[in-house]
Amino acid sequence: MASLEDKMYKMNLSDLVSVIIPCFNRANMLPVTINSVYNQSYRPIECIIVDDGSSDNTKEVVSELQKKLSSNLFSIRYLFQKNNGAPSARNLGTENSSGEFIQYLDSDDLIYPDKLNHQIEYLQTYTNIDGVYGDWDHGTLDNKVLIKGLKCDDMVAQFYGGRVIHTLSFLFRRSIVDKIGSWDTQLKRNQEVDFHLRGVLAGGHFEYLPQTTGLWREHDGDRIINSNGLIYALKYHEKWIIKLAEINKLNQNIKIIASQHLFYKANALPENYKSEKLKYIKWAIRLNPNLKEFNSSKFFLIKKIFGLHFSVWLWIKYGKHLQQNRLKQANNI
Repeated sequence: MASLEDKMYKMNLSDLVSVIIPCFNRANMLPVTINSVYNQSYRPIECIIVDDGSSDNTKEVVSELQKKLSSNLFSIRYLFQKNNGAPSARNLGTENSSGEFIQYLDSDDLIYPDKLNHQIEYLQTYTNIDGVYGDWDHGTLDNKVLIKGLKCDDMVAQFYGGRVIHTLSFLFRRSIVDKIGSWDTQLKRNQEVDFHLRGVLAGGHFEYLPQTTGLWREHDGDRIINSNGLIYALKYHEKWIIKLAEINKLNQNIKIIASQHLFYKANALPENYKSEKLKYIKWAIRLNPNLKEFNSSKFFLIKKIFGLHFSVWLWIKYGKHLQQNRLKQANNI
């Protein structure tokens, strides 16, 4: 005879949440992340760990947690792939998931106990909504600041680079995940922003639900933006500026946002990236001729005489262009 838990599991299978966690050499942080999923007030949940070629003891850590935490209403699954990046790992996790709701979660972050419960309740109430997000904390367990999710009228501009939403905050219906398709494995940065943007363009209806959903954790292993990171970020913006122009979505608001991203990130590149710096700063000025760093009578006169290319080259070589704070600004915009 089936147990009560078995009956409950079968009855609620349509409400299963698949939590997909890509992981690479984070065995020391993974237990806190998985426990934050286990401590959800919502059930049923399947927690899928996709090991992206770790060389540490990730597999053993997950195995111990499987023994300790697994039940009929909460399961932990372990998948392994050769190192191919988080987007590829998320794709593998999605392909092997069964839930009608999808939660993507990074291996160093955590979600708060009522996150899924509140968001599932919202999606069950508003069946025309494809995904929901809220607010999130940023910092450490002991020292954190609240970041508001908010919602803008122009969600393409918002998700592109206005007020992007952290991965942990979102909960999706499987139906919209299927429409969006695979995560872009070619992108080395901003893959989450890319995924959310594609969701909007796929016709997804996303809503903001005021709720602190989890913690985007800072720690010693945090990535500090470097020249490769800046190039990867610029490639993301290049992809979307071209794409939005092709579908007539590159409005003036997005042009201004894009120009700021291009300028600050290109300006933060080291001197051996002169051609890339020149390319992207010129592009920033074309998108927004009133970009404040170039909005001077002197620059306009030089540009009128020598043209944009040589004027920007002179500015890069001799101008006072925020060298001292360039990395900070590139990270913050």
